[in-house]
Parts: sequence; C-alpha cells; structure tokens
Amino acid sequence: MRVMMMVFPTRTHVYSMAPVGWALAAAGHEVRFVGQRNPREVQPFLETGLDSMWFGDDLDVGHHRQLDVDGDNAMRGEHRLSESRPERYTEDYVRTVYRHWVDVFRWTTPDPLLDELVRFARQWRPDLVLWDPLLYAAPIVAQAIGVPHLRMMYAADQTARIGAQYRDLRANHPEDTSADPFVEWMSAAVGRFGAEYDESLRYGVKTIDCHPSYLRYDGVDVDYLSARFVPQNKPMAIPRWVLEQPSRPRVMLTLGISNRQTLGVEETSVADLLDGLADLDVEVVATLDATQLASVPKVPDNLRAVDFVPMNELLAGCSAIVHQGGGATIGNAVVNAVPQLVIPGTTWSERISAVAQVERGNGLLIDLDDMTPMSVRSGLEQLLTEPSFRTCALEARDEMLARPTLDDLVPELERIARCR
Repeated sequence: MRVMMMVFPTRTHVYSMAPVGWALAAAGHEVRFVGQRNPREVQPFLETGLDSMWFGDDLDVGHHRQLDVDGDNAMRGEHRLSESRPERYTEDYVRTVYRHWVDVFRWTTPDPLLDELVRFARQWRPDLVLWDPLLYAAPIVAQAIGVPHLRMMYAADQTARIGAQYRDLRANHPEDTSADPFVEWMSAAVGRFGAEYDESLRYGVKTIDCHPSYLRYDGVDVDYLSARFVPQNKPMAIPRWVLEQPSRPRVMLTLGISNRQTLGVEETSVADLLDGLADLDVEVVATLDATQLASVPKVPDNLRAVDFVPMNELLAGCSAIVHQGGGATIGNAVVNAVPQLVIPGTTWSERISAVAQVERGNGLLIDLDDMTPMSVRSGLEQLLTEPSFRTCALEARDEMLARPTLDDLVPELERIARCR
C-alpha cells in the first residue's frame, strides 16, 4: 500500500503525523510526505526518516506570520478561532470566523500547487491519503484520484467545532439560502479535476485523534479513530541531569517553539512568568533562549534555562508544567500524568483545551489578561499542594494508555484503503 501524508510544513505538525507514518512503514507500506517546502523547516521532515517530496512554491510560514495584514483576519483582529467563551459566539462572530478559516484553507491550497499535486498523485497512485487539518489540498487530491483520505489531529478539533457552530446557525435560519463558503470553494476545487463534492471533504472518511477525549466537542459530525498519543521531539542526546531524581519538585516551563521561531515574540511576559516562579521551593526547567531571557531583569536562582530539552523525558520527573496550551505539550503532559498550569495562546485551541482540563480536574487556567506574577505563583502552589490534581492527572494518563496504539490501527487503515 502507498500512503501519501500531507502536513502543514512546521515541526509541530510534522512530529504529530510522523508516528502513524512509522506504524505504516513498519507494517511494510510505502509512506511519503508530499507538499510544499518550508525553507526554515526542512530538518524536521528529515528527522522522521520518512521520504519527502516538495511541490509548488516554497511556503515560509514564519515570513507570512510576520507580515502586517490590514483588517480583521484569522490571525489578527477581533474574530479568533481560539475564542472559547460562549457569550462571544454571536451570529456575526461565528459567520466571520468560519469565513476567515475558509480563507486560510484556500491560502494553503493555491491552484498551481493543486495542479502539481494531482499530476503527481495520478502518476504515483497512492492508496490512502492522510492529512493535516490545515491542508485541504489533501482531500481535494484524494477526491480527484478517487482514494480514501483521513485527517490526523495535532491538537483539539477546532475546524469541527466552528463547522458545527456554523451548521447549527444555518439550521436556525432556514430562510438563509446563501452559499456555504466551504462547500462553494471545495465544489469548485474538486470540480476542476472532474470530481464532485461530498461531506467527507470536511473532516475525512475518518479522523485519527491521539489527544485526550475530553478535548473533543459535543455535536460534531466526525468519525474519530482514537489512538494513544506518541511523544515525539527532535532527535538529540539526553542530558544526564534530565533523568536524575530532583531534590525538590521539578516544574517545566515552556511557551512552545512556534512563536519563538516564526514571530520572535511571545504572547505572555517571560519576565512576569519567571517572577512568579522565583523564590518557590522548586526547580524550574524553562525552554527559553537568550533572546527570550533578554527582557528578564534578574534570572531566578531556581531556574535552569535551556534552549531545548526532550519534553517527554523531562516530564517523567516533573511535578507540574506551566505552558501555553499547545496540543503536543498537552499530550506529553497527559502521558506523564503531570498537572498543568495553562496560560493559553490565541492561535488555535489553546484556551478551549485549557478549559477542558480545568473541568477534567488535571489543570488550571490563567488568561493572558489575568496573568501576573502573583497569579502564576498561586496557581502553581495550588497544583503542587492539592492532591486532586495529581489524582486526576493519573486518571487521564490511564485513559490515554488504555487506547489502541497506532500500530493497532494499521489493519483498519488497510481496510479503509481497500474500500475505494
């Protein structure tokens, strides 16, 4: 079986999809990443050990995110996909966010790229296409050549959430006969290749989800294939101190790498974060580089700052983690049963995932507007002193470990590929 994997070309997305590629390759299948080349992020593809092929123009994600774009749009302005407060979900808000993200999907799917991809797919003849939720080029290609396709989540399923909200909004307004922007765009896109639109183009025939089930939304039309989260970081030698038992509670602090690599700035104040963690009887291991630390008047004595450290291995010895709410960070914390203090970013699902963890009992949330040294200190002390957070974290870990592995899913993926 030949499997085409299409992923938004940044390391977080590549690392999220690589484990299913390994499972398929280990079962004897031919697996290949196919898509645009990000000149800043070629190495993550190479680190997976899986074949890669580039098509279309280069996509420098960092350059595009740093561009000043006028007006309200998906990444800036008042209408954000990351919004999770129900009172903000007005009719105008839902319609605007839905339209913004159709624009994002169109941006990642230019016609010249599609033409190249379809030509290659007709030549290579994959049996199955696996795709990233940001890359709707993948289901278009799959529909054009008549093969099944599955999404694979890298965080909570925000596209399904806003899609369900838009669906329900239209159901409440039967007089609204305007075209659904997604259906209109995708119908034209697949029509260029002689195919027709069907609803599998939204979320795939099925969606592979390796994230905690409590991050999912009720009422979405998605057929999920649940699997165990696989921790994955760039290959590196593990420093010996990472595996040594700390003499006092160890706390990991990470703001992820996306903003650091693409924007060069963080959404929260590094100085305030470290001020909140100073003077606590803990060892703080922070993945911060020299640029991020430049704004800090005094680095706390209890801080060990490193540019990068393997998260899974470090969390095995941690009592808590402070982070921005990224999907991979949540997955690593869950499989290590580590309580989480989340100061959520505003890109994708950070806040709504943090809310879900508060409800599950294994984490706390501090909104960006409420983040102060005192709120960070208070939240961390609560995580470390109240046993319920650790108890709930252990339960969430056990729920995750009870899931099928990606190896276990391979026969189902083979069955889906045969149903063409």
